[in-house]
Amino acid sequence: VYVEFYADWCEVCRELAPDVYRIEQQYKNRVNFVMLNVDNMKWEQELDEFGVESIPHFAFLDKDGNEEGNVVGKLPRQYLVENVDALARGEASIPHARVVGQYSSAKSRKVHQVVDPRSHG
Repeated sequence: VYVEFYADWCEVCRELAPDVYRIEQQYKNRVNFVMLNVDNMKWEQELDEFGVESIPHFAFLDKDGNEEGNVVGKLPRQYLVENVDALARGEASIPHARVVGQYSSAKSRKVHQVVDPRSHG
């Protein structure tokens, strides 16, 4: 499972969005992609669980839901591809498990309650 914590106001998140979309299209039949907006209060538990302090924050989970590693911020597209590919192949670990690049602070969150569960807010 690929989990991305993002926000609409996050410039780095918006910049990476086209690459993430292409990766998702390539692996969507083998890896579950989950996108969680940090401004939505219903993800508070997940923010704490994954220690999200900066965004974008990418968590990579194995088939049992255990975190294999995470990547924070803007990094080469290849890092994401290689991590997602390792998940798709069921590898025991991912090649880029703890990497930090350029990011936005999650302390800038604009928290709100979203009523519609289908909303990406």
